[in-house]
Order: sequence, then structure tokens, then C-alpha cells
Amino acid sequence: MNTLHKTRTAAIALLALLIVAPADTFAQPFKGIKQGYTMLLKMDNRGAFGRVSYPRGGNEPADSIGLEYPVGRRIEHIYGAGVWIAGRVDTSAVPGTSPRIKVVSTAYEGWSGPLYEMFSDPNDNFWQASKNDSVKPPGWDAYWGTDLDFRPISDNDLYCRYTDYNVRPAGHVPMGIKVVQSSYAWDDPYAEAIIINEYKIFNVTDRTIEEAYIGFFCDADVGPVNVTNYFQRNFTGYYQNSRTAYIHNPSDRGSTPVGISLLYPDPDTTVIAKYTFQWFPGPNTPAPDVPKYDMMASGNIRPDEFPSLSDTRFLFAFGPFTISRDTVLKIAVGIVSGTDLRDLQKNANRSVDIYKNQGIKLPSTPPSPPLRAEVGFRRVKLDWKWRPGDFELFGRPDPEANWDTTSQVARWDTSRISPPYPPGIDPSRGGRNFEAYRLWRSEHPGVNPATGRPLVPDASFTLLKQFDAIGYTDSTRFEYETGLQYEFVDSNLVRGKVYVYSVTSKSIPNIAYQTIRIGDRDTIVTVPVEPLESGKLTNAVRVDLPFAISQEANKVSVVPNPYRTDRDYKLESGGYEGLTSSWTENERKVKFINLPEKCIIRIFSLSGDLVRTVQHDGGGGTFPRGDADVLLVSESNRALASGIYIFTVESNLGVQTGKFVIIR
Repeated sequence: MNTLHKTRTAAIALLALLIVAPADTFAQPFKGIKQGYTMLLKMDNRGAFGRVSYPRGGNEPADSIGLEYPVGRRIEHIYGAGVWIAGRVDTSAVPGTSPRIKVVSTAYEGWSGPLYEMFSDPNDNFWQASKNDSVKPPGWDAYWGTDLDFRPISDNDLYCRYTDYNVRPAGHVPMGIKVVQSSYAWDDPYAEAIIINEYKIFNVTDRTIEEAYIGFFCDADVGPVNVTNYFQRNFTGYYQNSRTAYIHNPSDRGSTPVGISLLYPDPDTTVIAKYTFQWFPGPNTPAPDVPKYDMMASGNIRPDEFPSLSDTRFLFAFGPFTISRDTVLKIAVGIVSGTDLRDLQKNANRSVDIYKNQGIKLPSTPPSPPLRAEVGFRRVKLDWKWRPGDFELFGRPDPEANWDTTSQVARWDTSRISPPYPPGIDPSRGGRNFEAYRLWRSEHPGVNPATGRPLVPDASFTLLKQFDAIGYTDSTRFEYETGLQYEFVDSNLVRGKVYVYSVTSKSIPNIAYQTIRIGDRDTIVTVPVEPLESGKLTNAVRVDLPFAISQEANKVSVVPNPYRTDRDYKLESGGYEGLTSSWTENERKVKFINLPEKCIIRIFSLSGDLVRTVQHDGGGGTFPRGDADVLLVSESNRALASGIYIFTVESNLGVQTGKFVIIR
């Protein structure tokens, strides 16, 4: 046994006596959970996140993805990541009689191991809460004590705790660290690609951890999982001003980047002498504690990897700190993505604003107005005027009265800070931040099966009009100065098509101040905060624009006629059979148009066999429906073969007979 091994063994044995902990057991179970909405992150209660938080050894689900954004696109982002805590500790039997040694405890290491050095008690799990919760879960105070107040913050709060001493993998020197992790996610378009992790780090021993560094290791395999070796076409980079390390795949279509952005501590609250950013291939991951510590403490910022591509990973670290028994070291990071690197930078800035300026809550976006639609002949009349009583109907207040207590720009305009004031608002801070209504239209037919509400990709919407407020001085003029309007008629529409309308509310821009380190000096800079905009699906109205009913006999037609299976009738080609992504042979259909308001459609084979019956009811109302989609299957759900088919339409106008053709 060499001297170094003897020293490490003695250190482990001594610290084991200093820390009250369960017996060693490396085969400890862990609990995993998914967090988020449009961006979904898998994490576990030992401090790791990514795909490694799924059960291993053949029990991993087939659909396992570590971080997916946007959800449903099957784009992977993180194989494994986690916090690293490093420090110099005194392991001598008599304090001060031997030099401090460099030790590191890792939530996930990613290469040579031990891969995990943080663990929870076997009975621990995630505690969950929502900002709407007012009652503590049973047992909260008994479990958390003074470590964590019950203060729900986001739409999806997750809390867990873990230590570096509950389990002692071979060769691991524990420091006596306990970590309380709080994670926050919001079901809101503004923060759809942001999850914030906050760490409270406790030293449970009487021995101070000197020259401590905190780091985040990330093995981020970015790319579509159905593409071979997508993870080998990644590169790593670092945005120094926003302190964001990221990985992106520039080669495989659809890839979206991922980054980790430091939110706290910052130079406003703590002197951080060194930031370290290093990227490396797997085999170069520092293995023993001393190389790990030395890399974290180096203060080196490595140039971005691009244009080279590889199966890359990074370590982003900062410090030093002193962690004594009576000290709680708080760290916060934003885990961010975006449609591209520019969008990722925007979300990194948003995460800073959410955490630092807003107090871990979303800024005050003006709510979407109520939207009403009136259908006419090839036209839709839209109305979004907010009226008394709409709050009770729609649950959203008047967007033009929206008050943002963090808006510094609003105070430039006296009309934005004049009475009346919303209840509970401090009128000395912020002001009304509403600026414009934006009218959007989509032709995507998606519907949420659980709610029946439109479920439409954001990118499918086209901006039709913007109506914005008129400013009073040069400093309060934003957007296009068109003046506000509350009605719009969309005309010359195509009968038989689906249209989805939305009106969003947009705010004025804002500013924030941030301290960044340039060279060896801290500098205060003004950070522009882009205008806020409410979500397009909040008040989305779907209009399935009908054909008018027929008041005359013998006006019914079938389209297309003939129906050819070698033609494309799906939405992307201007048809009516739905999206290519979800289309099946059972979606083939023809459309009967110019129908009476109520009728019975019967379809016969050429030999006279009845193959299908459809009851049509146009629904009445101001514009009843005069068309019906008829699937090309029999009553027994068999596809109709090629040939000529006879139909009858029976109504109070009489019986009309016609025919249509299917060509397969």
C-alpha cells in the first residue's frame, strides 16, 4: 500500500468518526423525477440530472431522455450532469497538525468514477409544491426543520437533500457536506426553456472547509435521438458576460442547445476571484480528487471548441469560498435551452432577471384579453375588448391596467404611474407596462384531447396586425404608434379550413443592472430586458370555417371527386385530412358540401349495398354548418375499395342522388 493510499484511507476513517452517518452501502436506491413543461428535465435526489437519473442495468425506459426541448421532438440534451463541491480540509486527528488535503465530492462525475459521491437516505424522496399551495405537506417541519422554509414559488417546485457522507464509495473522502436542493419550473411561455436550481450547502462538521470551489459538470449529448452518433457532433462554448457554459449540435437538423448559467452568488454579494471554464473529451475527465480540485481552482477560461466537433463535456467552476459550520453557502444556476444559441442567450438573461430582479418569480406579463369570434360567410369577426365582468368569465384582469413593480421604464411616463392603483400595489415602484395587442392566426388543426382546446405550435402562428398605444414623449414611445383597436374582420377565407386566432398582450421593454467581471474588475452594466408577451394559446379560438347550408334541392357536391390515393390531401398540402405527422390510412375522407342544415347521407356500392350512413346536423346558430367530412371506410371499419359509389341525401328538401369515385 503506497503512502498516498494510506493517507487517503486514514482521512476517510477519521472523517467517518467526525460525521454521524449510516453504515456504508453503495447499492443504495435513488429516486428520480421529471420536472418542467415545454422543457422536461429528469433529475434524481442525489444531485444528478440528465439521462443518468433513469434506472440503469436494463431497467431504463425506452423513451428515456435526460432533457427534452421542445417536448415531443425527441431531442436529447443531457446525458449526465451535477454539482461538484471542492475544498481543502483538515483530516488530522489533532486539528492543525497536518496540512489540509484537497478533496472533491461530485453529484455525477461522468467517466472513471466513482460516478456518484452524493446520496440521500434510502427513505428520502422529492417534496413537491406549487405557488398555489398554502398548506404545508404533512411532516414538512419535522423533516426540514430550519433548513427550508415552506415558501412555494413556481408552478412546479421540487425539493430534496443529499450528503457526501451517507454512502462512501471506495476512495471517496467525504467533507461532511449536506446539500438542500430547490428546483423551480413554470408553465409559462416566458420561462418555457428555463429551470432554476438553488443549492444551500451546509458543513455539518466542526472543521472549516477552506478555499472551496463550486462547479457544474455536464456531459451534454445534444441532438435528435433517432440520428446515429448525434452526440459526436457537439461543441462547447462559454458566454463570459452572462457566465453561461453551453453545448450545441450545429450539424443535425432540429437540435436545440443547452446551457448552465450562474445566477448566484454574483459580484454584488460575494467576491468571486476565479471563474473556470474547461471542456474536454471523456478520457480527459480529471479522475482523482487533486486534479479535479486543481482544474476547478485554476481560473482558466478555455476558448470555445467550435469549429471542432466531438462527444464533448464541460466543467464550469467558481470560488473560492469558506464553508464553516455556521455558514450556509447558497448557489443558484439556470438550466436553459432555446431554439438556437441566440435564444439560449436570451433565456440565460431571463433566468438572471427571474432570480435576481424578480425574486424567483416571473415578471408581470400583461394578461391576454378575452377573445370572441363571430363566424360569417368566408369571414370571421374578432373582438377582444375587455368589459366589466370579464374577470369572472375568463379569470384574467384588464391587460391595460397591468402593473409591473420591477419596471423602471414605466416611470418615465406619468400616465403609467397615475391612479387608480391595483389592490396591494406599491405605487412608488414600477407602473403599468401594457403597450400593444398583437393579432395572430394559425391554420394548424391541433386539439388537446383532454380539454378540447387548440393545441397549436407557436411557430405556426402568423402575425396579422399589431395595435399599440401612442406615447406622449420621445422617451415613452415604443413600437409603431398605431393606436389601440379592439375589433378586426378577417375575410376572404377558405370554406372548409381550420383557423385558430389569438390576441396577445405585449409590454414595454425594461432594463436591469448587472455586475460582471471584466478582467480583474467588477463593472456595472445596463442589461436590456425585452418586452414581455402573453401566450398565444391562452385565449386561442378555433374556427372550423363551414360551408353555408343549402336552401335548395340538388346542390350537394362531393370533393374531391374523384378521390385519388396517389394525391396528398393533408394539411401541409392545403387539404383537410390532418397533419402528416399523425396521419394514417384511416384518415382518408371526402367532404360533402352545400348540405341542408339537417339531413341523412347514405353511401351505396354500385351493386346497391349500403356501406355507410351519416347523420348530419349543421348545429343551427347564426351560421349553421353546410358540410360534413365522411371517412372512406365502411360501417365495419374497412377501407372502401376503388370504384364508383352512389350517395343519397335525404332532407326536408327531398332526396338528392349523386355519385363519387375512389381511385386506389
